[in-house]
Amino acid sequence: MPKIPKNSDKQNIAGECIIPILGVLFTVYYVYSIVDAPWTAQVNAVLVGTTLILVSAIFFIKKLSLLARGSAEFTIPLKRFLPSLQTPQTAFIVTSFLYLILIDFLGFTLTTTLFFWTSMLILGHRKRPYHKAILSVIMALIGYAVFIVMFETRLPIGILEHVLGKVIS
Repeated sequence: MPKIPKNSDKQNIAGECIIPILGVLFTVYYVYSIVDAPWTAQVNAVLVGTTLILVSAIFFIKKLSLLARGSAEFTIPLKRFLPSLQTPQTAFIVTSFLYLILIDFLGFTLTTTLFFWTSMLILGHRKRPYHKAILSVIMALIGYAVFIVMFETRLPIGILEHVLGKVIS
């Protein structure tokens, strides 16, 4: 159990709830996204999802009982929270979400190249952008070759995939 600050007699449980809340949201998304998957994947999703939701429910019940007894509080200190979001890690998380949104529009290769390049720039303190661009293109093309040519898997098609498809065939 986390230590309670000396100037407060109540434990703030807001930070402890982030991962369980995100876990439940991911589980709901995951179960929803495999509706058209084979039955084995659906069974696995239901088993893992049920376990995660059950463990999260026990966690929430425990935290709600602390709130009901008055021995804990749920507060988000915005004055400390908002400045802590201005980090490279937060920019990387936003980049990851943008990747998921843009991949259907721009296609796998272009979106993956932009994601790798942006991520390396963010986490690498914007040093050597041209080297990172070349490395991003190479990594995206390797990903394309592995998934499309070797695994014969369909990925979101964009401009580069149309051009590469014509070159390869």
